[in-house]
Amino acid sequence: MHPCVVVWLENQDYLSSTFIRDPQNFSIEYGSGSCVGTLGIDVLKISDLSYSTQKFGLASRIADIFGYQPIDGILGLGWPSLAVDNVIPPMQNLLSQLDKPLFTVWMANTNTSGNYPIPSAGQIIFGSTNTPKCDPNFAYVPLTSKSYWQFSLDNFWIGTSGHTKPQQAISDTGTSFLGGPLIQIGMIVSATHAVMDFQNGIYVVDCEAKNLPDMIFTIGGQKYHVPAKEYVLDVGLNNTKCALTIFDMDMGGFGPDWIFGATFIRTYCNVYDIGGGRIGFSKSKSTL
Repeated sequence: MHPCVVVWLENQDYLSSTFIRDPQNFSIEYGSGSCVGTLGIDVLKISDLSYSTQKFGLASRIADIFGYQPIDGILGLGWPSLAVDNVIPPMQNLLSQLDKPLFTVWMANTNTSGNYPIPSAGQIIFGSTNTPKCDPNFAYVPLTSKSYWQFSLDNFWIGTSGHTKPQQAISDTGTSFLGGPLIQIGMIVSATHAVMDFQNGIYVVDCEAKNLPDMIFTIGGQKYHVPAKEYVLDVGLNNTKCALTIFDMDMGGFGPDWIFGATFIRTYCNVYDIGGGRIGFSKSKSTL
């Protein structure tokens, strides 16, 4: 959830009448990929929310990984402390217009068809937690850092293996998989009997594998189960193998231990409470 708004713009003829160019250059390094360009100012409008002078990044060069995706830009939802060039993030500019200083994210289960690509969907509710797609009873924990949406993870288990010491995790809607420390990812691989598909750089299991154990994360004393239907995904490998939606990462002692991407958010709605400096989770009630 990078806190900068970045828009890819190739044709100067499509500039809006309210656009103001800022000659200041910017550069952003993401977890994968990067972009450079100049800053700009224009009207930010999301449904009936509007802010007249939102500053954002106008990319002139992007990494190949972004060019392969059918997107026009990135709407960052992180905290101001991460913002490049002290740009005020969109949510901070819109807070006064919200009923509550928060937003709620729901993501659909993507294993709804045997065909690939599978249509996926989600929903962001600005200023409310009221949605029929989420259990109304959210459990909250305080943030341990107002940079990423970072919080403390009590412990992790899968099958008979686990890690019982506290670690740091972040919720990130911009990450498709679930990232974790090498040792814990190894526990998941072992418990599911996954193997590495070196050609695609992912762990795989048989799509028809049965009785795979839940991943169990304890956060704020409450257990959150992520079942196999959320972490085993058909990504169109054109064989009988499905992806294990995990990856290992080594922050070298810096940054979070875990990244809770779509793998976790599909199972649990996330409420990002800016005003309360906390994050909340509740069971997702529906899929498309």
